[in-house]
Amino acid sequence: LYVGTAEGGALDADVGFFFSSNEPLTTFECALDGELFSSCESPAQYSAAIGEHLFRVRAVDIALNKDATPATWEFTVVEAPETTIDSGPSGTVRQNSASFAFSSDVANPSFECSLDDAEFGTCTSPADFSNLSDGSHTFRVRAIDQAGHVDASPASRSWTVDTTAPD
Repeated sequence: LYVGTAEGGALDADVGFFFSSNEPLTTFECALDGELFSSCESPAQYSAAIGEHLFRVRAVDIALNKDATPATWEFTVVEAPETTIDSGPSGTVRQNSASFAFSSDVANPSFECSLDDAEFGTCTSPADFSNLSDGSHTFRVRAIDQAGHVDASPASRSWTVDTTAPD
């Protein structure tokens, strides 16, 4: 019997498990955490709350013999990191440069930044930009925790550069 998660690490509360048996015409029974075994099929899909979990699956052959040693998979559902922009321009400014300081609620995160809908790229706080054109700009930043989980809702700040004097 083989057990594996549909995705390497659980970030969402939705998890899936693929499994199989070396015997033909086998059915399966699954259990999540302390629940009783019940009939299931591969892939088995579950919604799990944030925290530690235990998935168990056992094969049942055509003679109704149940696997005495169910396969198990321990996993943890975690919250994605949150990113905060601590300082930077907002509203309308006369400078064609900008500096943004940012942080996260997780220890030792890495960050990715995007200016004006460009692709995200590695950055550090503060992120500095210069020679910005007049007009509207948007800065976005997302934290990535040590396990590689990415903030799904990057922090964002929009502002307008206006360096042109009135005529």
